[in-house]
Formats: sequence, structure tokens, C-alpha cells
Amino acid sequence: MDPAGALVRLITVLLNAPPVDPPKLDVPAAIRGLEVERIHRAPGAVAWFDEQAVSAALAPDMKVLVTPFQGGNYPGSDQHYTEVDRPLREWADRTGTTLIEVEGLSVSATSGGGFGPSDLPELRQLTSHYDVTGAVLGMINYAKTGAKSVPSPPADPVVPPSAEQVAALAARLRENPVYVAPGRTDPIDVPVGLLAEKTGIRARVVAFPALGPDEPLVDYAPALAKEFPGETVFVSYGAWLDVAGPDQQILESARDYAYGRYEYATFARGVNLADRIGTVATRVADLVHRNPFARPAPPAFDLRHRIANVAPWVLLGSAVLLGGGALLAWSRRRVLARQAEEAALRKETALTAAELAELDAGLLAAPDGPSERLAAAAERQSTARELFERAASAEAMREVREIAAQGRKLLAGAR
Repeated sequence: MDPAGALVRLITVLLNAPPVDPPKLDVPAAIRGLEVERIHRAPGAVAWFDEQAVSAALAPDMKVLVTPFQGGNYPGSDQHYTEVDRPLREWADRTGTTLIEVEGLSVSATSGGGFGPSDLPELRQLTSHYDVTGAVLGMINYAKTGAKSVPSPPADPVVPPSAEQVAALAARLRENPVYVAPGRTDPIDVPVGLLAEKTGIRARVVAFPALGPDEPLVDYAPALAKEFPGETVFVSYGAWLDVAGPDQQILESARDYAYGRYEYATFARGVNLADRIGTVATRVADLVHRNPFARPAPPAFDLRHRIANVAPWVLLGSAVLLGGGALLAWSRRRVLARQAEEAALRKETALTAAELAELDAGLLAAPDGPSERLAAAAERQSTARELFERAASAEAMREVREIAAQGRKLLAGAR
């Protein structure tokens, strides 16, 4: 087995899958809809919420816009801000509206801040049902009062499968290790052969569509794992992923790590199931076959506030070291000449993490209230966070540092 070659092939498959992007938001049309509706749903939006409860909670100057996932529609670092964030904020400021935007599953407000799940049951409800009721009500309450938490609405039940359901699904998985249920429309192309070659994990994958309101989640993964001893079973509902198999505690830790590392992408951009499974499997392989204490543990999942209630540079620094470190270990075996670049990347990563730390601390300490420069600084921080995860070279990391520095300058001018 050539593990380095297997890694290259696996990454190639995951990253070069044909894109299937959601509809791109027509911002002028969305603004026209908001002129006449308190809650406007754009074409392609997937999230839902209890509109009766939300309508009752909205203040007279509040409106809600529900839009599709971003997907890959905004490849440039500033493109989404220029095409979506800025015109929506300008309209909200001009009309005196507090606009709450549900983009994919991400809930934020033009007045500042965002809201999301604070623990795994809330995360599972949101990602498996595309139910953002709790996040929207929390965002409304935060915009009104500044309260950073609200009681969550009751989650839909999680139930065990019947013996007949397990037998039927296991039969399908024996025919094909990847089963896509009717109604699941996103491309599911999990390279289970390469996954086994690269990580040693033999996978069976079941992909269901997102669940509807009041529809129970059938917890298939533990029962299916008993049908396939020694193998790992991944069961997805919408953007949620259950996992069961050997080393169950490690599997769940790796799953939680993947959601913590890609929290923004999960909610705003949408989940590529093959990519998510690849992240979990690689993390498991690292924890099982490498020294787990050489790598920082993932932080607790927390997306209550878009401008971070926790120290986001810890999350991002861990993400780069965990993701980049694994890749660098393989690369050193193949191309020793890259050692200088690796050293430069580590240096730039540390410098950029420090710059982000200063920006994040400044945003957390900034006074509440509308501010053009503060909003722009928050956008720079959000962009830098996202690019920090993907930066794979010293040059790219320097560019991220420059973006964070721009945010600090904007923040200084907002005081």
C-alpha cells in the first residue's frame, strides 16, 4: 500500500467532485420581497422555522430573510460581502430595519451578531431537520435585549429502528456500501475504497434527506454497526452525521471535531457529505495510529454568537495545525525540499493567529450598537477566519494576516 499516494488520490476525489451549487441569491429581488413582507423566503432556501412563533416575537422594525446556502457561488474572499452583506445592510440601515438573515442554516442580523446551537442535541436538530426556530428566536431576543441565550424549543424525538427497518437497510448496504435514500438530491460520492486504503476504515454510508417538522430521527447507526462488525457506519440526515463502529468514543469525538472545525461552512455554505466523512475518518486515523496528545483536542461546539463568545483563534489555530500537520507529515516523506516552506508556514500561522487574536479580542470588547466601521471589521474577521482554515502556504497565510490587520484598523477607527 502506498499511503502517501492514497492520500493524494483521496483528496483529489473529494476536492474535484463536480460542484452542484444552490441557486445564487437575487439580492434586488430579495429586497423587493422584504419591502412588502415581514418574512421573505428566497428561491432555494432550505431552512424552516415556526413562523407563528417568530412573527409573534418580531418587533415592528424587524424582518426576516431566508436564503439558500452559499455553496460555491462566492469564490472571492470579498465577493459575498460586496454582493450580499453590504447591500442588505445598507437597505436595513436606510429603512431603519433590523434584518435577521437565515442563510442556509446560519442565523445572523445586520445589527450585529449571530445565533446557533450551543450543544450537540441542538446541533443535531438544526442540521438533521433544517430547523432554525431556536436560532431565529434567539437572534430576535438578542437584538431586542442583548441576551446571549434563550431556552431551546423541544427537539423532535430520536427513536431506535425496528428489526425490519434494520434488515432492509442492511440488505441494501450489502449490495452497495453507499445507499442514498429517495429524496436526497445532493451528490453523494464517497470513495469508500480510497477511504479504507488511506485510513484503514471500512465504511458503509447511508444518506437520507433532511427530516420534516415533527418527524423523528431513526437512530440507525448503532444497529447497523452490529450488522457489519469491524466496519464503521455513517448515517446522514441532511447536514447531520451519525457514526458507529469500533472505537465509538473516538468516532464521536472525530465527528464533533469536524463540526467544530467547519462550523461556519456547515451552516452558511452547506455540507459536502464525502468531504465531511473524509474529515472524520482522517481524524480517527490520526487519533488511533498517531500520538493523540501531540495534537490539540477540538474545542466544544459553540456558535451562539457570530463574533465568537469563545476564543476563535484557538479553534482556528487547532484547525490549521490538525489539518495541515497531517498533510505535512505525508508530504515530508515524499518531498523533503518542502521543509523550508513548512517552517515558513508555521511561522506565518503563529503570526496570523496572533493578529486574529487581537482582532477578535477587540470585537468582543467593542460596544454594542450599529457602526459601519465595526460591521466592516467584523466582516474582515469573518473572512480571515474562513481563509485561515484553508491557507496551505506561507504566502496565503500572510494574505490572511493582512485581512485581519485591515479589520484591526477598521476597529480602531470605530472607537
